[in-house]
Parts: sequence; C-alpha cells; structure tokens
Amino acid sequence: MASNFVTKEIESRIKQSPDNSFEVFLEIQQPINKEPPEILIKYPDDFSDQILKTAANFAYPCQMPPDDQSEHFTFVVLDSTGAIFRFGYCRRSSRESTCLCIISYYPWYEIFYNVLNDLSQIINSKSATEVEAFLSSLYNYKVLSNEEFQKNLGKERIEIHIPSKTYYYMRPDLDKLPSMLSNRNFSVMFSRLGPDIMLHLFAYLLFERRILFISSKLFHLTACACGCLCLINPMHWQNIFVPILPESMANTPQCSAPYIIGLHSSIYSNLNKSELGDVVVINIDTRTVESQYNDLNLFPKNLIRQMKKDLQQSLQLGGDHFARVFLRTMALIIGNYGSGFVIKNNKLDFDRDVYLKQYVGSDIYPFMSSIVNTQMFEQFSRYRTYAQLERDIEIDEFELE
Repeated sequence: MASNFVTKEIESRIKQSPDNSFEVFLEIQQPINKEPPEILIKYPDDFSDQILKTAANFAYPCQMPPDDQSEHFTFVVLDSTGAIFRFGYCRRSSRESTCLCIISYYPWYEIFYNVLNDLSQIINSKSATEVEAFLSSLYNYKVLSNEEFQKNLGKERIEIHIPSKTYYYMRPDLDKLPSMLSNRNFSVMFSRLGPDIMLHLFAYLLFERRILFISSKLFHLTACACGCLCLINPMHWQNIFVPILPESMANTPQCSAPYIIGLHSSIYSNLNKSELGDVVVINIDTRTVESQYNDLNLFPKNLIRQMKKDLQQSLQLGGDHFARVFLRTMALIIGNYGSGFVIKNNKLDFDRDVYLKQYVGSDIYPFMSSIVNTQMFEQFSRYRTYAQLERDIEIDEFELE
C-alpha cells in the first residue's frame, strides 16, 4: 500500500521551478596524455558545486578518434537530493580542442544544443565581451512558470540579447507528446532502432530490466537512452539513468539494480561480458538486441496485435502518432488506476492489492502483477494519490486517452 505521497517533482525527477535557466556553463579542454580535462571557462565564476569534479569526465567519457565528427550529446547527473535530474548538454567539435558544456535542470535538448552552437560562433569570434553578455542574458532570463506557460497556450519565446545581435529560442511544451519533427531524441531513436526493436524496448522498460545501449556515436546513445523516457509516459524511470557513462565508471553495468545506460562501443569492447549477467544489450550501430528475456510475449496478445497495427499506420501519419501508440497502450494497461484508491484512516490512499484484485484468475494477472510491482508504478500511484488529495489533477494527454 502506498502511504508516503510524492509530489510531481519527485515523481517526474524534473525540477519544477529552477532559480535560473542554467546552473553553469563550462568550456573544457580536451585531455592530453591522459591528464584530466581542464576547465578553461566557467560561468558564473562563483559556481562551486561538486558537479564540477565530474562534468569534465562526462564531457570526455572515452578516448575518441581524432577525426571524429563534431556532435552534441547529453549526460545526466543527480542533484544534492539524489532524486532530481540535472542535464549536461555538450557540443564537441573535431575542429576545436574543447568541449562546450551547459548544465541545467531543464530537459530542453533542442534549445541548449542551439545555444551551444551560437556560443561556439561567439567564442570563435574572439569577443569575450559578447560571450559574457550572452551568458549573463541567458542566466538571468526569467523563465515563465509552468502555470504562466500554460496560460500562454504553451508558448514562450526566449530572447537573449548581446550588443551585436538578439537570439531567439522557442521553449518546448513538455506536456505535448514528442513528434518526429520537434523531438530530435525521439526521431533519432526511431531512425536508428526502428519500430520492431522499439516495441521490444517498450516491454523491457515496463518490466524494469537492465538496459545497456552500445554505440560509437555519443549522440546516438543520448537519443536512445533519453528517448526511452518518452515511451513510458505517464510513468517515469525511477532507477539508474546514465545516458553517457564515462570510462571511469565502466564497472557500473555490473550492478544488479535496473538501469538505462549508454556506453561507447570502445568501452564496451573492454568489458568482461560474463560479469554483466542478465542485461539487455541493444547495439545501436548494428541494430541488434541481445537478451535472455522475451518480455513482449508476456503482454496480452490482443494488445500486441493492436500495437503492431497502430505502429504500422503511424508511420504514414507522422507527427506525434508514433508516440501516441505507446501512450494509448499505457492508458489501456494502467488507465484504470483509480480502482486502487481506498479510504484509510479517513484519507485517500492507493492499495496495490485492491487494484490487482480485479485481475485475479484472469490470463493477464501475471502481466499486471509484474507492472504494478515496479518502482515506476509505485511512484506513479503515489503521485496520482497526492494529486487527488491536493485537487491538482491535470487533464494531460494520458488522462485524455
């Protein structure tokens, strides 16, 4: 039975009202002769969080070929609470010997990748004044609250001013489903994996398996690991989440807890595979999956048939239709979560056993029992109970489905 209620921030692992648009900007020197990466530029100057000790390792997670093309990628670290995500957006170019990195609580991949592109041009122009002006304007920009943002129909144009130019960025509406055009992570994950692997991936996620992505491209690791989070909406991944794993943490995949980890293929090639255990290995470059599980076979057969049919149709429709197939499936699986609400000590609560009672004796009881006993569903049910108590239920895409 759920007894400790959680807020939206705790359940989603996303900070709801950060003080600034970003925490710190870093320019990090490429390591030479196995020396640790050096931070060349830091803004604000007085930023002293312990993340500085690890950011450089995440920016250069492994030895990269000298002719490797420039790319964007994102690492994720936890804040001081150990529950909330902080995103480290990186831009590394083969023409430059540094990595630009901006750390923020906001999961705004497209915005910060564009910001890093613009910053790179300003830095290359050798204008320290304009670099300072850009960073100051962005850092001090007052982002609309979630309530103000929704009142403004989910639109906000972020304007950043420097003496020679004004830059514009459109804030993403995180309440909307990802589309192939607007969400780069989701579109790259789809193009690299395809619908069949994504269907199996969806099953692995719901059963909270240990999932290891392998690729020679850091951006592909980011796209697939972070794109996973779109498939399990409205639930949120509650276990280990490391889209880019640095070489210094190469033994992490051996842990027994559920995880989503992205590992560069050069690091994976040096691992002792026999020590990994029952991990699901998804090689993005070769589009292959190694797993001892066939979780998709545990799904109700009619559900899988419908998903395959809908996915086929969504390929022709585009937009957010592909993501909506997974959301619709989640609505069919856990959309009746309200049947688990009970009154205990004159208060609303969620009782897992009461919820599962409706499935006892049916073919889908083992399936539903597995779903309901995951950490994701535990936090989901706790938050929905809290939201009912606080009368803070949002009519989101999931509730509409």
